[in-house]
Amino acid sequence: MSSKSVLIRGLNRDVYNQLIGKAKEQGKNVGELANEAMRVFLQNGIDKEEIVDPRKLVISGSVTLSKDDIEGIFDEVGKFKVENNGELFFDEDVDRETLQLVEKIYNKGKLHVPRKIHPFTLIKIGHVKGQVKKY
Repeated sequence: MSSKSVLIRGLNRDVYNQLIGKAKEQGKNVGELANEAMRVFLQNGIDKEEIVDPRKLVISGSVTLSKDDIEGIFDEVGKFKVENNGELFFDEDVDRETLQLVEKIYNKGKLHVPRKIHPFTLIKIGHVKGQVKKY
């Protein structure tokens, strides 16, 4: 291993400071921790989109969200995003006001919404590429 210094341009100072804190917590120096992180990245080929966003609900199966579910998620994390690759049902109690708690809906699957929800409400908050069915 070479101990030569390496200059990294464009490094985010806040991220670097967080790395310093983690290194101190783990009893390592910044170089060791940065090397570990870069090795993991290179081995796993992680894309930025694959990094878990705690404010993003990803659905690949079949899920029903009620008004209480949406309000509960909002209470925990604030406005959140929904990515639907499967089948998402909004329960009959979900209304326009409830959907205002959702930042964005990315729909590539099947989205089932109550008849009372106007299509423009969905267009305003979503990227709808899949199917939308009203019931």
